[in-house]
Amino acid sequence: MKKLLLSIAILLVTAGLAAPSAMARTVRGGAMSHRPSVEMRGPGHGPRVGKPMPPVGGRPVAMHYGMRLASRPAGVVVNFGGVSFIYNNGVYYSSIGREFEVVRPRVGMIVPSLPMSHSVMIRNGAKHYIHNGIIYSPMHRNGTVVFRIVGFI
Repeated sequence: MKKLLLSIAILLVTAGLAAPSAMARTVRGGAMSHRPSVEMRGPGHGPRVGKPMPPVGGRPVAMHYGMRLASRPAGVVVNFGGVSFIYNNGVYYSSIGREFEVVRPRVGMIVPSLPMSHSVMIRNGAKHYIHNGIIYSPMHRNGTVVFRIVGFI
């Protein structure tokens, strides 16, 4: 019982640390298939390196669900359930016409990396990572560590 209460307390504390303010500091700029895949894009087919969002009034732009961008953001394409998403430093985008909207990811999606501002949580003896209310679990794929979305806070 004590472990459960401690886990809940840690979860609540890390959720507060991974709030949108942390994201604002670090944001950088068919057949149905339930098998997730990650398509690496960029020079030499490696992942694109994110660039900081342009500051507005001297401060970075905070990203939030529903926000739309006129141009394609940098990032890797993550295909899941027959839908393509763009993932960049903890932010997920979906194309809506000619724009790209910040969206909530889906449980089961796999991404190649996590933002530096993530928090660590131990749940049932396993290490999990939290960023912006999204819980990731590390897993091995083709000799590298990738991160699967297992839930939300």
